[in-house]
Amino acid sequence: MIQVPPTVGTALDYLGVERALVLDLMPRVDPDRVRLRVAPVWFTWLWARGIAAVTTPWAVYVHPNTAKRFGGADRDLGLGILMVHELMHVEQLARLGVLAHSIQYLTDYIRGRAKRLGHWEAYRQIRLEVEARAAASLVRSRIERAQPQ
Repeated sequence: MIQVPPTVGTALDYLGVERALVLDLMPRVDPDRVRLRVAPVWFTWLWARGIAAVTTPWAVYVHPNTAKRFGGADRDLGLGILMVHELMHVEQLARLGVLAHSIQYLTDYIRGRAKRLGHWEAYRQIRLEVEARAAASLVRSRIERAQPQ
């Protein structure tokens, strides 16, 4: 059975992502209260190919292939950055509420598809995804600046 840390906060610690680099971006989120789960296979069948994790109001679900990366001997910065991205979705849910978040997410996606964008282009233009990628990118740059050369 694939194991992951019990919370996103524990995962950040395990992956060496300092919380101070993250928490100012997400004032409504306590990473220790965000559960981390391996997605059941049936749940991943609902995901587009290539999705590594999905955030719900009650937990972050990681794809089983992504979850296997927690068992590596080396710290996986990419996995830590994924956790930051998913935490930003938790922040968005707290800020907007589930209904407003869902409406904005779906409306942005449908607008993209109405502009004849493909699935991935429409997905990348969803404002909530843009914000999550920006937060993850900022934390990545903070980590890289803090590392000794």
